[in-house]
Amino acid sequence: MPQMTKSIITRLCSALLCLLTLSSGTALAAPPEGYNFLPLSAASEQASAANKPMLLYFGRYGCSTCRKMHAEVFSDVAVNKQYNTEFVLAYVDTESGNRIRLGNGETTTEMQFAARSRILGTPTFIYFSPEQKPLFKKAGFQSIEQMNRYGDFVAQGHYRTMSLQDYLASR
Repeated sequence: MPQMTKSIITRLCSALLCLLTLSSGTALAAPPEGYNFLPLSAASEQASAANKPMLLYFGRYGCSTCRKMHAEVFSDVAVNKQYNTEFVLAYVDTESGNRIRLGNGETTTEMQFAARSRILGTPTFIYFSPEQKPLFKKAGFQSIEQMNRYGDFVAQGHYRTMSLQDYLASR
């Protein structure tokens, strides 16, 4: 192969590798900063061990509503305090091929888990009791007030005596 052709191929390969490296770092979705979000497996174990409720947040890269939630809701001091203190937080990227282990020992990807959980859009939040039973699911943008009410409903144990709808109507 002529020297010029080798040089062109080498440069193209280097450029492609550089682009893949740069894009792989920016293509990952991330939970909001300032929160103790864990991978699902670790969060489930921690919630069970600590007998605390869990919030499971499904997000994805490029989700404008997720970014809006991060900027307008998760930036709130009261929301941050309540969720970091009273909940174990889990995050699942609905487009990720990262493998996770479920409570029954099965392994799957985050994307497959989101599909099986019938997550149709992001953000989606699923609240779990300290016994790791799903309580309710909320999809789309949630206001500071809504997040605070959902958090109170679960953390204060109101789910044991009334429905979420009854609780919200009583406030």
